[in-house]
Amino acid sequence: MKIGTKNPPENENLIVWEERFVIGIPIIDDEHKRLVRLCNELYKAVMLGENSARKDTVRETLKECVDYVKTHFAHEEKLMQVCGYKDFDMHKKEHVEFTKMVLGKCQKFEKETFYSSMEFVKFLYQWILSHIAHTDRLYVDDLKAYLKKNKK
Repeated sequence: MKIGTKNPPENENLIVWEERFVIGIPIIDDEHKRLVRLCNELYKAVMLGENSARKDTVRETLKECVDYVKTHFAHEEKLMQVCGYKDFDMHKKEHVEFTKMVLGKCQKFEKETFYSSMEFVKFLYQWILSHIAHTDRLYVDDLKAYLKKNKK
């Protein structure tokens, strides 16, 4: 959904990748694009309606999201540590809290309803946009300075 659109059609993406999300670190930008795709897949799966196909697709997408988030966060955290990012602990805490929320959702999945699934998609949407568009930008200057300094 383009920012500000209230009720997107079922076949439309919830999040449209925009240049403002690019942080300039190709591997992280690619991983962020994949997270956006996963959120869009989850959204579309939820919009399938109340049936077993929806539940199976949501379950598979949630599992993929959990697995991928672990990989992505590990990459980001390693980069932040390497460049000596001063707010590493705070950033890592956000990652831990997000992971707990997603894992909790997976554990309660059998009791999911359309409404609770949409609430979770809304949470993902807001978290991804705020984290990619703002929080991740905070370590980029430190990382770029480190990479420039250590360029061989």
